[in-house]
This record gives sequence, C-alpha cells and structure tokens, in this order.
Amino acid sequence: MSSNALRLRAMVGLVPVLVMLVALTVPGCGSSGESVEEWTQTPAATPLSMLEYRVDSLKNENGRTREQLETVTAENRKLTAQNAELETKLNEALAAPKVEAPPSAPTPANATSAYEAALAKFKARDFHGAITDMEALLNGNVEQKLADNCQYWIGESYYGLKNYKDALKQFTTVLGLPRSEKKADATMMSGNCQAALGNTAAAKEEYQKVVSDFPTSPQVEKAKERLAKMK
Repeated sequence: MSSNALRLRAMVGLVPVLVMLVALTVPGCGSSGESVEEWTQTPAATPLSMLEYRVDSLKNENGRTREQLETVTAENRKLTAQNAELETKLNEALAAPKVEAPPSAPTPANATSAYEAALAKFKARDFHGAITDMEALLNGNVEQKLADNCQYWIGESYYGLKNYKDALKQFTTVLGLPRSEKKADATMMSGNCQAALGNTAAAKEEYQKVVSDFPTSPQVEKAKERLAKMK
C-alpha cells in the first residue's frame, strides 16, 4: 500500500474524533446533552413562514392603527361639540343687552373739581360741553349743594344757545327745590326767558318776584331796570 493511501486512511479515522470535538466546543451542546445529530437537524425558517409572519405583523399593526384612528375621531367629535357649545354661549352673550352699572357717587373733591371744570367751559362759551359735564355730575348723584348749581348752569347754557324753552325748564326745576342759593338768580333768568319768548306779562311777573321775594339779592337792581323798561 502506498504512502498516500495510508495517509488518507489515517485522516478518515480522525473524522469521528473531530466531530465530537466540534460538538463539545459549540456553546450549550456539551452541557445539555444534545447530540451533534440533533443540533444539525434543527429546521431552518422557510420563505413561506417568514411571509406568513410578516402578514400577521401587518394585520396587528393595522388593528392598532385603526384603534388609534377611532380614538382620535371620537376626541375630535368631542372637541367639535365643545367648540359649538362655546360659540353658542359667546353669541348669546354678545346678543344679550348690556347692563350698565349705576354711576358711583363722586367724592366731594372730585365732584368739586369736575364742577369747576364744567363751569370753566361755560365761561369759555362752550355751552354744549358745559351741559354735558353738568348733566354727568347730576347723573353721578352729586351732593345737593352742587346739584342746584349744576341745574342752574345747565339753564344758563341753554340760554346761551338761545334755547329759551329748555333754559326755562331748568330754572323752574331750581325754583322747585326745597333749598337753593340760586333761587333769586333762577327767578331773574326765568323772567329773561319769558321776555325772549315774547311773554311780556310773565316776564314782568318774574322780575317782580325777584324784587319782592329776594330783597337782599344783587339781582333786585337788574329786575327793577327790566321792569322800568317794560312800562
């Protein structure tokens, strides 16, 4: 037998030994008792099984996506309903009539400053501005010692605008107050309004009241002068 044949036979004899050595070096094989034959015969995954697994994964993912979509849709419906409710309430609030708070009573210092500012407008012949400011004081429940003055200067402002009828109404209001330091002036101005309206008899009557009812008033001399011109 040739030397090559002997060498081949020797190598064939070593194959079982090599197989056993490989089995012992693979992790877990030697300790678990599994044979080399059992390890080498483990079935590999086929393309069909991989495809089935992928299809199942896509179905599961599709199911989760559908659930999420349903949740988002339900939340969107809820938000839409809430938005519609808020819009309805807003429209109702805008359509409701506004309730104005009653004017707060001005403090004496503020009322006095406002009165002086309104009187300054009258002296500057800003009659409309004076009327507006004086009426604002009256609507603000100004104290009585300024209220009669405001009423009087509103009358004077109307007189300055040649609106004698409205001026006469204001002076009549002053004369109807229980107490006022402007009654003599209001009576004199009532006579002037009546004269401007062409009511001579009524004018004379008012001037006479100034002389008889308010003898110490500075308006007495003016009333006498007017009466003298009417004779």
